This record gives sequence, C-alpha cells and structure tokens, in this order.
Amino acid sequence: MKLSLLLLLSVPMHAFAQFGPTYTGPTMQQNQQSREYFNRSMNQRTQDFQMRQINKNRPSQGMRVPAASPETQQEAQARQLQAEKEANEQLARLAQEQQRKRDERPAPNPQQAAARQKEDERQLALLALKNYRDVFLPGQLANALQARYLSPAAASSLQRISDKLLNDAWWSKQEPAQLTATVKAYSDSLTSLTTSLLGFDLASPPPTPDQLSSKRVDDLLAKNALTQQAGAQIVQEVATAEKLIAGNGLAKAVVDFNALNTPGPNTQALQSDPKKLRQEVQARLRRVSSEMQRYESRIGTLSRLPNAQKTMHDAMAIYLKKQGS
Repeated sequence: MKLSLLLLLSVPMHAFAQFGPTYTGPTMQQNQQSREYFNRSMNQRTQDFQMRQINKNRPSQGMRVPAASPETQQEAQARQLQAEKEANEQLARLAQEQQRKRDERPAPNPQQAAARQKEDERQLALLALKNYRDVFLPGQLANALQARYLSPAAASSLQRISDKLLNDAWWSKQEPAQLTATVKAYSDSLTSLTTSLLGFDLASPPPTPDQLSSKRVDDLLAKNALTQQAGAQIVQEVATAEKLIAGNGLAKAVVDFNALNTPGPNTQALQSDPKKLRQEVQARLRRVSSEMQRYESRIGTLSRLPNAQKTMHDAMAIYLKKQGS
C-alpha cells in the first residue's frame, strides 16, 4: 500500500549545482524512462497494497502488517464485519434476556426495580466495553493503519498527474494561454489528494498532540464514556499525530507546488514563459516525490497507533477485571 508519487522523478539535486543555472532539466528520453520506471513501481506497489492485511493480534504481540493474498484480505475484512455483527447481536440478546426476566419476575417495589434496572445497565455497559476492546478497537486500528498510505485509486490519480506534467511532449502540445489554468487544475488535484491522505490543512497544520496517556483512558472509563465513538476519536487523533510527524515535509512540498498558482511577480514571470514554467513545475513535482517517499518510509516506523491500542486495551482489561467481568 506504500504508493510513491514519483519514484521516477529523481533528477539529483547535485545536477543543478554541477551544471549551474543553464541546466534545463532531463531530456524527453530521460523523462520517458522515468515514467516507465514509475509505472512499473506503481503497479508493484498496488500489488503490495492488495497483498496486505492488518495483524489483529493483541498489542503486546506487535502490529506488523503481514503479506496476504487479496482473497485473504477480503476474508479478513469479512471476518471483522461478522465479528462486529455478532457482538451487536450478543448485546441485543442480553438486553432482551434482561427485559424478559423483569417481565417474568417484577420487582416488589420501585426501589428494587430501580436497583435491578441499574444493575442491568451496568452489565450491558460492561459487555459493550468488552466487545469494543476485543472486536471494534482492532477494526478501528486496522482502518487507521491502512489509511496511513494512499489507496490504489489515489495513487492512480497521482500517476496520471505525473505522466502529464513530466512529459515534455505533453507540454509542447499545450496552448500557452491555457497552461496556467491547466497547471492549477493539476495542482488542485494534488493538493486534494495529499490533504485526504494526511488529514489536515497542509498550509496550517495543527500542533502535534501528546502521546495518549493511560490517565485519559482511565478517566473515560470512570465516567462510562469510553464508547465506540469516543474510542474512534482517540484512534483518529493518534493517526493524525503520526501523519503530522511523518508528513510535515510532504505538506510543505505540496504547498510550495501550489504556490505556482499564487498571484505575484515571480509566478507572473513564470506563467508568461512556458519553458520556465515547465521546468519549475517539474522541479517542484520532484520535490513532492522525494517528500512522499520520505513520508512513506517514516510513517511505517511510527508506533503511536499500536501503542495507543495497547494503552486502551490494557486499561479496559484492568477496569473489566475490577468490575468482575
């Protein structure tokens, strides 16, 4: 699932230092070779994506992502959905059984009825918490780990952008008057895809949250507030924190690429010279490529998500044990 935007786009930065300001970038043949290499890499990475499934083992056993066939991945997803369905049905059965007992043996007075109702609600809450720990939390984590990387559809969109903008022959066929609007359209697409991947405003990223503390989880448990929704919010926050750490350079590179559309003397001069515009677009696109690769390498080394799962899992296990469940 690690899909690099531009494995093909690498003109070494030392080339500019070596040849000086007269260097005009790679030749058409070099760009063609780059695109072919990118296409091969993209196909391989798409296959890698399809060959992955999330390890649903307990946190202490690690969160590595083993290779698996597409069929196995589909089976894993189906098992997750089935497990969630059974967990919901189990909760419904308990509620129905509690109601049946209340109907068959009504409490002799309102005080005992209220006490029985309170205990029934406690048992339902404990079962819901156990199901979240064992079923829903692993599913939420699996989704978050998968969302660390581009989907095949997003990667294909990025591939199409690079195929166009790195192709000197494509540039030669464009009407100069339309180039600015065309580049802006591709820039907008690149910005949208990267924003969807990282999950924050590229131009003004939020501060990186602290690591998830066990105290936060304990406080939620004490308030009976660690629901599926609250847990999903925590997982999302942790996932975003990882992307802020790994994707800072990528965000800046895309913002820099998008700056080609910002009105000003420099951009106006570029837009009036198709050759210089092409060179600048391709140079900034290569920087995006480099930062995408750096993001993909870094995000896979981060452990905030599995650590958060372990923190939540352990806190729930202790709480459930204390509650006799």
